[in-house]
Amino acid sequence: MGTTYVALDLETTGLDLENDEIIEVGAVRFNADGVIDSFQTLTNPGRLISPPVVELTGITDEAVRSAPAIWSVAPALEEFLGDSPVVGQNVLGFDIQFLRRAGVRHSESVYDTHLLAEMLLPGLADYGLAALCERFGIAQEVRHRAVADAEAARMLFLALRERCAALAPEVLGQVDQWLALTTWPSRRFFREISEVAVVRASGTLGSHRQPTHPPEPISPKGKPLAVTEEFVLSALRSAADHPEVFPAFDRRPEQETMTAAVIGALNAEGRLMVEAGTGTGKSLAYLIPAACHAVANGDRVVVSTATINLQEQLLKKDIPGVQRLLDCQEQGTGTWNQDGRGHEEQGARRQKPDKVRACQLKGRRNYLCLKRFDALRSVGVMSDEEAMLAARIVIWLSQTETGDRAELRLSQGEEAVWRRLSADGADCTSSNSPYVVEGSCFLQKARRKAEASHIVVVNHSLLLSDTASGGRVLPPYTRLVVDEAHHLEDEATRQFGFSSGERAVSELLERCESLPGQIQAGLRTLESALGPHSELTGVATELSRRSGVSRQPVRDCFGALAAFMRQHTIEGFEREQRLLINRAMRVQPDWPEIEIAWENLRLALNQVTAGLKQLEQSLSAPGAAEMLNYELIRAEADSLLQEMQVTALGLADALEKDDPQRIVWLERERSDGSLVLSSVPLAVAGLLGEHLYKGLSTLVLTGATLQAEGSFSYLQERLGLADADTLALGSPFDYGRAALALVPRDMPEPEWPGYMESLAQAVADLVRASQGRALVLFTSHASLGVTHQLVGEMLRGEAIQVLGQGIDGSARQLVRALQSNPKTVLLGTASFWEGVDIPGDALSLLIIPRLPFSVPSDPVFAARSALYDQPFEQYALPQAVLRFKQGCGRLIRTKTDRGVLVILDRRIASRKY
Repeated sequence: MGTTYVALDLETTGLDLENDEIIEVGAVRFNADGVIDSFQTLTNPGRLISPPVVELTGITDEAVRSAPAIWSVAPALEEFLGDSPVVGQNVLGFDIQFLRRAGVRHSESVYDTHLLAEMLLPGLADYGLAALCERFGIAQEVRHRAVADAEAARMLFLALRERCAALAPEVLGQVDQWLALTTWPSRRFFREISEVAVVRASGTLGSHRQPTHPPEPISPKGKPLAVTEEFVLSALRSAADHPEVFPAFDRRPEQETMTAAVIGALNAEGRLMVEAGTGTGKSLAYLIPAACHAVANGDRVVVSTATINLQEQLLKKDIPGVQRLLDCQEQGTGTWNQDGRGHEEQGARRQKPDKVRACQLKGRRNYLCLKRFDALRSVGVMSDEEAMLAARIVIWLSQTETGDRAELRLSQGEEAVWRRLSADGADCTSSNSPYVVEGSCFLQKARRKAEASHIVVVNHSLLLSDTASGGRVLPPYTRLVVDEAHHLEDEATRQFGFSSGERAVSELLERCESLPGQIQAGLRTLESALGPHSELTGVATELSRRSGVSRQPVRDCFGALAAFMRQHTIEGFEREQRLLINRAMRVQPDWPEIEIAWENLRLALNQVTAGLKQLEQSLSAPGAAEMLNYELIRAEADSLLQEMQVTALGLADALEKDDPQRIVWLERERSDGSLVLSSVPLAVAGLLGEHLYKGLSTLVLTGATLQAEGSFSYLQERLGLADADTLALGSPFDYGRAALALVPRDMPEPEWPGYMESLAQAVADLVRASQGRALVLFTSHASLGVTHQLVGEMLRGEAIQVLGQGIDGSARQLVRALQSNPKTVLLGTASFWEGVDIPGDALSLLIIPRLPFSVPSDPVFAARSALYDQPFEQYALPQAVLRFKQGCGRLIRTKTDRGVLVILDRRIASRKY
């Protein structure tokens, strides 16, 4: 028979634990042999049920009018639950909380299938009940009713048990050991299964991983050979013969023109900018030429993108498709080279090219360091969050090939733990690491794979941080394709900039102050701690003292900056404003107070830096490596020294130097009002030329929005590419037939009284007409929040759900919500303006309340605007046009899409632009 469980599900009037009420309870008692009994009842919430909930569940006010209140069914429910472990989807964070509020007692063991699935199945895009049931082939004929969902949770739980039981015994044993350190209510799930298996944890935490043999690095085959335009176009056109890879592929003149231009740039070693409208198929238009040229020459092409969505498209769909196409081309009679001689002129070259190899490469902090993770086992007391993450990692290590943190979907709290475990700053060349020796070090594997790849996909952040740091991550390359190139300036601004605040500096000092305690705990395990290691103890103690006394100079310096900001900003708006620190600010009578406070902080930080350097020397002394947690301590010390040096240098540059080529400003964070000091380059064109473009033989920049007012000149000037060839390709979509654009003339100006109410009313009226299926793009979080509240009130009682970014979930969660329930309006900002792909009827209405001009008070915008004779026409307007085009591109995503674009900013019709 085994353990008896109870699967539980509640339907409620909403998601608010404080204000919403239960309307249905469903429970199923079961064991491994099957269902034993069930419990179901409607309950009267004492309030009206909203239309969205009625539509979702089918439970009406009439149905619950004569139902009992939850308190009256509590005794029967308690009896049904008994002492059995409770099972359910999101049961810990939702159902159990409602039951506790209703006074219903239950077992201490609660098995949340959502959290168990996150541990057992890392890397899934969706851990909702429907997605998990689909993953395991569990049929759900009825959804969003309590007993039906409880039954689905029961079957999901049994599937997860089976999945868990299939883990290797040593993995199960280590998971059980980690979870035994926690108070997690689901920890007994693993204990029950591990007790059945013959489990004896042994070896290192990564010992179950099989080492891999590194692939052979690619190397140039001699003098570069040109690849014929005919060959790459033939490969592109052959996509029509592979509907299983490229469904609904059709020949597009724009795509073929771009393909020819890209192979031309690769052959001629030139610079090219291509604007390719939505629907062009630009990714294939650069991937096929890049792959052909790289394979023919034993070379690599780096492809850089800005958004995760595009990276996933390239890696999961486009690149595998290109590999398939070129495999088939090899079997044909196509000619790769311009002279038609194949590779015969190079005697050592093969007659047929290599297979196309491609990979993704990320920054060091994205990869797990196995040696550091092994050291984590020796840590004594740790939080529930640390121990649970360690258990998740143990399971993940039995499945992952990459060691990439993205597969784990870390929470904010887990990020701090990951920082100590990542390969950032790790000595991956050390022969002391068994993982480097056996070839299972994740960072080394990623680098070796990149060295052996013809196409290496990165994001703009890694591309530019690697450039700024002197190229320590990416393998050598001379050919670069930058997609979503309109983001390159902003990312370069971040990577060549600096930002830190009182909270960040204080946390850095806190880590320095706590590090000696970890060292002393590690030394207590050595018999010789009081002898040879007394010097190390003394150095550590002194570091702790210096860090502690540095706290006050931090408070004094940022206090002086805060006082200065209050003095020189508009009264009453300090929390929202930024203050540009230009020459005029540095000659103010109260600026010397900042200089004095900074000098005191500078001296204090120098003392801490010197202490960290002494600690590093002591940690390198003979015998120090014997201490407990040495790898973690050494990694933290290295990281702290690097971060302290960067922080001190960045603050000094911002506060001491009046550099006309830098933009310096003070800003208050929206979250908590804390002060942040930032410094970025006034222009990045020269930096990009010196650090990125220099040494490249071929550079291709592309995107859907590179032109403003029919010209590339704006972006060419901003990126320092005035000499690049340009190519503008329109979209194959017939926008005249696919979309209708509306500009209401009666909308008030944003500054007029009642504007927000008028905006909300317009949005509500429009989404009523479209029955949802809508996306509203905002330029401000504040406007989004107010509109979310007002529109929600206006649509209350109607079956249209209003979801706001940052209010009701992340961008990805909201997009899935719209796709699953089209009677939805999404309110988004920032990331929703681009990279969001919702084809079909799910999105048929796009609303833009305000034209996307930058805020005039933004320090970077203000400083760069001052460089122009006509800043609005030459800088502000082209910038807004590019963003506006990106936003409009969300509406029509395929040839069959139809939609309406509504611009609620009358300026687009009344102003000359």
